[in-house]
Amino acid sequence: MTTRDLLDPATRRYRARGFTLLEWVIAMPLGLLIVTAATAIYLAGIRLWRVQAERYDVNERAIFALTQLSRAVGMAGYRNWDPVEGLIRPLNDGGKRDWPSLRASAECASTIDTCPKRGWQGSSILEVQFHGAGFGDDNGNGSGAVQNCAGMNVIARSGDDNRNLSIFYVDKGEDGIPSLFCRYGERAAHFTDLHPAQVLVAGVEAMYLRLGIRTNGTGPLRWVSPVKSARRKPPNPPAGSGGWENVSAVAISLVLRGAPRAGGKTRAGRTVEVFDKATGGREYKWFSNAGNVHLHVFNAVAYRRNDGGIGEEAAWLVSSS
Repeated sequence: MTTRDLLDPATRRYRARGFTLLEWVIAMPLGLLIVTAATAIYLAGIRLWRVQAERYDVNERAIFALTQLSRAVGMAGYRNWDPVEGLIRPLNDGGKRDWPSLRASAECASTIDTCPKRGWQGSSILEVQFHGAGFGDDNGNGSGAVQNCAGMNVIARSGDDNRNLSIFYVDKGEDGIPSLFCRYGERAAHFTDLHPAQVLVAGVEAMYLRLGIRTNGTGPLRWVSPVKSARRKPPNPPAGSGGWENVSAVAISLVLRGAPRAGGKTRAGRTVEVFDKATGGREYKWFSNAGNVHLHVFNAVAYRRNDGGIGEEAAWLVSSS
């Protein structure tokens, strides 16, 4: 005999009839409340995941861009004095510097020698010059010690002038997205062979530079802004700096595009702080046509490691020659 058989008929009829109206009235709102809370938690989790994914993507792009720029600044002025690979120039010329290893200009795009238009959002442009290293393998690659902005190994070429160039600037691409562009090439005497520009990092809204000057190569850094280049003219060194070779460091500010802004308008303008007190004082820039995206600012200071071509060999090279 089961428990059901022990119940009286009235009890069995009560249990068989299901929920009462009062029970339904109480259960339905509670059920909806639970479903709504679960949905809200799920959607909040999705939004948090998207925010974290967007921040991760922006950080990764910024780290890569700043790494490439810092590496280029540190490599500016590298000269291959290895006598086995061929001297770049005679050593009995008094150590004259015949070419600037680092140049920068405000509000200039395209090539550094010809500045036909304003950089996107008033962005600066940076050019570094350097020599290669290594004879090169069967594919024409160098030893890997020196690379241009495209990540290609640059070989050492014997001759009086075998400079290589890496040029960085920000402009709009064919897809309409502002990006950090790279141009690289070789220089021979007064002729420069520049390869077509390619996107290095997409979604870079602007790049601004400050130059750290040490007068006569000594003393504390004094931060100045690059001078705006005249149309079709190469950039001028900062006023009172004593030349490009007194530039010992470059402060870099990159403004990257992030996720779309809720309710943002494309043509709306915004003011963004691009430099702080650490590099000569706060500076703000006005951004037009960027009201529909979040903007993230990243800063770094890159220091030069080379002497720009003084003409002094390293001790081990002197002994090996």
